[in-house]
Amino acid sequence: MRKLLLFAFIFISCSFIYGQEKLYKGRVVDAKFHTPVAYTAVYIQNTRYGTVANNIGEFSFMAPDSLNNVQLVIARTEYKLQYLDVDNQLNEEFLITLIPDDFEQRSKTIQDSLSVSTGGFNSFIIKATNFVKDDWIPLGNPETNKFDFGRIQTFPTFNPIEGLRLRAGFASNSRLSPNLFIKGYGAYGFGDQKFKYRGEITYSFDKKAYHDQEFPKNNINLIYENDIYSPGEMHPRSPNNLLLITYRRSENEATYRNFAEVNWDREHQNGMAYTAWVRKSRMVPQGDLLFQRTSGNTLFIDNSLHTTEVGLQLRYAAREAYIQKKRKRIPIETTSPVLFLSHSIGLAEIMGSETPYHRTEISAQKRFVLGYTGRIDVVGEAMKVWNVVPFPLLVYPNQRYRHHIENNAFFLNRALEFVADEQVTLRATFVGDDLLLAKIPIINKLQIRELLSFRASYGRLSSGNQRGFLNSDEMISHPLNLYNFPQASYQYGSKPYVEGTIGITNILGLLRVEYVHRFTYRNHPDALLGKVRIDVTL
Repeated sequence: MRKLLLFAFIFISCSFIYGQEKLYKGRVVDAKFHTPVAYTAVYIQNTRYGTVANNIGEFSFMAPDSLNNVQLVIARTEYKLQYLDVDNQLNEEFLITLIPDDFEQRSKTIQDSLSVSTGGFNSFIIKATNFVKDDWIPLGNPETNKFDFGRIQTFPTFNPIEGLRLRAGFASNSRLSPNLFIKGYGAYGFGDQKFKYRGEITYSFDKKAYHDQEFPKNNINLIYENDIYSPGEMHPRSPNNLLLITYRRSENEATYRNFAEVNWDREHQNGMAYTAWVRKSRMVPQGDLLFQRTSGNTLFIDNSLHTTEVGLQLRYAAREAYIQKKRKRIPIETTSPVLFLSHSIGLAEIMGSETPYHRTEISAQKRFVLGYTGRIDVVGEAMKVWNVVPFPLLVYPNQRYRHHIENNAFFLNRALEFVADEQVTLRATFVGDDLLLAKIPIINKLQIRELLSFRASYGRLSSGNQRGFLNSDEMISHPLNLYNFPQASYQYGSKPYVEGTIGITNILGLLRVEYVHRFTYRNHPDALLGKVRIDVTL
């Protein structure tokens, strides 16, 4: 019996010794930018032991400690294959730096060399396109600079309000401070002869490799902006980063706005994100737009509208991950759904605020891949303002959240043409990959693709807010401190507003050209029934 127990003890001890496992744990970063490299394959050569790093480059797996001459293999597209001997480092956490294969840079070099042989104009076009795509220019030595100049994409724009608009800005990077960042811009419109500007101070609770927008964010932001703002063409919280020809349908229907805001912007590794904010804002009407109030038989004209707002936005993006290079963060996963839910509250009689309100918004965005044929981006939104408010605080078709996927703006409707306090919108955009144009060699070489899109919006205006349409006699019996609606504003009828486009996209990797057609409400005075649009794809 004693021999049997001794044999069992020796067997169990040997099994325990030879069955022990050791932990391989670490993080994979880009050797050039020091940013996480998501979804990297890490495994022990010639074995089945390994894993794939998560969306922030972290990995861990177990393997038997009986393995000898352990060599890790680290593999990721766009990076050089790497081997790492780890026999003497098993109890440490690895920091693996992957070297980019510089495919993009080599492609640019090849393009430049080819363009020289085909003429100076082609060379100029390619270099100009790459210059615009890069967007930011280091101020000083690229290896040591603490500030960047940009954004190049917004430097020259044109709109019917400002005419030619020139804008220049700067942004600090982690060499100044890995936690504290400053950035801003100044802009001048030669048409309205007004100077605009924006300044931001950001404190990141996490140290950043280069800039404050690296995933995942955990930032406190202080913002002050004084710039043009169109309630009918911009979401109230969208940055003023419109490109090329902007505010196309806002002539005499825009405002000047200045605001101060403090917000907390937090992203989590699991795809959840939220932003909480407090904002004090002032809007001043521009051009022929007037803030008119009728009280009794007296007409008052307000010079400005003041609001104080608190709000919370939740966002969920499944499998969120990025390729992070300097100031760019390029989404890896674009087919997962993205959901937004936000609620903002306007506080009356606080810091000069004039109007109380509640505003709720829901947005869902999804990309569908149609095999090799192409892709369809679909975005649906619903918005509601729960109070009686002046028309600049209502909802309009082009107020939307934009995330990774194509999210086209309505084009043919005037900025304030359709007023509502309840609204739903649907946008769908198809881009071909291997369709007709891909069969034409020269077109396929230029990567120009087909583009089809559909946009529809529908809403209603509550009886309280409808009083902005009443004539002066009716206003005597219904006194209310509402602004009278602009003359070219309408309520939705029994059908939605619908427009669609056909065109081509990805021209030089920057532009699209399309014909836009208006299908409904074509009888509105001065309605734009169809037009060719040239726009950017960035």
